[in-house]
Amino acid sequence: MKKIELRALTSKDMETTVRWNNQTDVKFLYAGHPFPVNIEMEYEWYNKVLRSNVPTTVFGIELISEKKLIGISVLRNINLINRKAEFAILIGDTEERGKGYSKAATILTLKFGFDMLGLNKVYLFVQSSNNSAIKLYEKTGFKVEGIFRQSVFKNGKYEDEIIMSILKEEFVSDSI
Repeated sequence: MKKIELRALTSKDMETTVRWNNQTDVKFLYAGHPFPVNIEMEYEWYNKVLRSNVPTTVFGIELISEKKLIGISVLRNINLINRKAEFAILIGDTEERGKGYSKAATILTLKFGFDMLGLNKVYLFVQSSNNSAIKLYEKTGFKVEGIFRQSVFKNGKYEDEIIMSILKEEFVSDSI
């Protein structure tokens, strides 16, 4: 039985997403900046990303049974000429982590990218210390392409980012 669905974010979600963006683990496990985010900044992000003509697809990850937003998945830097996009995901609700929702949301987002957008390749960047994310990506079919050495400065030190990707021909969507 399907437990999550992808949906559009709305302005009602802003208080939740700004709270997630201020969580310590989000600031340091994800490549985003480590500075506090306020509601005005979040509002600007919503306007820029969700209403612009820049090719980006942002989904809210919602628990179907509770109609509860638990995370976000993103296809950004969409290049329709070369048929590729960058993927990112966050389960911001800490109580809902480790329950398989990341895997299901990743598969649903990839399915949308490959089937609806006609992408051939989806790639991502992940910090080398984020072992749980790396395992998730490997389970959903991503393969390591390379390493950006000392690409991120977090907690007073440089860290490598691993570049991973999946091709349409490698994608198996029936594993949710």
